[in-house]
Amino acid sequence: MTKIKIIDVECKNGHLLFKKYRKVIAGNLLKCYIDEIGTDYVGVSNLKTGQDVYCLQCNLRIGRIGMVHGRPAVVVNHGGIKTVRT
Repeated sequence: MTKIKIIDVECKNGHLLFKKYRKVIAGNLLKCYIDEIGTDYVGVSNLKTGQDVYCLQCNLRIGRIGMVHGRPAVVVNHGGIKTVRT
């Protein structure tokens, strides 16, 4: 049985990016599936595959939009977010 954790994702500077993200697999945050994001403060649902994702408040690069297992996701840049481990 998988345990689902509800987490908030913040940039390194503490700005909220995604609220109530449903993280299914335990471990480090490697990707954020767009359909699992509760509240999106960045606007990733409007971006195309291959586009970079930036924090709107500090202009820090968070990651890039990519297809992971056939689903659109933000492939996370670990230098851009606070460490999340579940």
